[in-house]
Amino acid sequence: MPLAIVGSGAIADYYYFPVLAADPHLSANTWIVEPALDRGVKAAKKFGFRNDQVVGRIDDLPPSIRIAANATPSHLHRGTTVALIERDISVLVEKPFAETAEDARAMIAAAEGRAILTANHFRRLTPSYAFVRDFIASGQLGEVKRIVWAEGHKFDWPTQSGFNFRRPWPDGRPRGALLDIGVHIFDIICWWLDAQPKVEKAVMDGYGGPECFVSTQLSAGGAEIDVSISFLNKLANEFRIEGTKATIRGVTNDFTRLEIISPAGARKTVSAPGNSDRTDIARRMITNFLEVVAGSGSLLIEAASVVPPLAVIDEIYAGATDYLPDCYQEWVA
Repeated sequence: MPLAIVGSGAIADYYYFPVLAADPHLSANTWIVEPALDRGVKAAKKFGFRNDQVVGRIDDLPPSIRIAANATPSHLHRGTTVALIERDISVLVEKPFAETAEDARAMIAAAEGRAILTANHFRRLTPSYAFVRDFIASGQLGEVKRIVWAEGHKFDWPTQSGFNFRRPWPDGRPRGALLDIGVHIFDIICWWLDAQPKVEKAVMDGYGGPECFVSTQLSAGGAEIDVSISFLNKLANEFRIEGTKATIRGVTNDFTRLEIISPAGARKTVSAPGNSDRTDIARRMITNFLEVVAGSGSLLIEAASVVPPLAVIDEIYAGATDYLPDCYQEWVA
């Protein structure tokens, strides 16, 4: 089945192209949509795709294309996804699925009865994060009382467009670390709890530009949630979920190992079952999408399920205050 990759930037180079290139059938039927044609041709040469299957626009794709992965910058997701849907093409959208919950809902509404949508929130497919969800659902954690999550590192994504920092935001704050890292965090928290947390308080920097640091407190049922995010420096890069029966601690980028702590303080390290290799996870995601479009199985990630974390992020942007003491506010007003 012919398919298209829309965009040939870092995420396509890192995630999609290696999987497609490794399968001779998929490789022979992969089209690349890239307005910068020289970049698209360069990617085709690197991964062994055919140069004559590189096009500059979605409208240039042949009618046989019914599947696409949208690997464009996030601010283009709504427009490009809807354009694909209008050609009756089902779409796997890279994270963040959209930049706002409103955009996400519009994309889902456009696809209703016409195309299948899914999102690449790959952390859900990793062993450690899936283990925590199952552990909570089984009742072994008890009632969730508190979640503490700190994730931060110097921004080092090999972006080819630089869109993260170079573009203006049309309404309100430009979006930075919160949308980039936070969408992973809040997607997992919403998925674990099957709930959309309420934002109680949030502070961030940015002062008119994209933020590099965010601290926010939320609540969900009886659980308190404390999240810190940074592009500036390395934080603890761990999460902790405290329940009435146990506590689980994990490292954000260790997709296998977890620590379970009993109420008495006994600690046990566990290895979550499953393959944590990113290429294998990408293969699972792509294979599942192809199978569902072909009429078998069910989606690993429903598009509707990624709307709540985007709504949380919208709420934080709308209500966050500047990360400065009141006595300094007059200097940045």
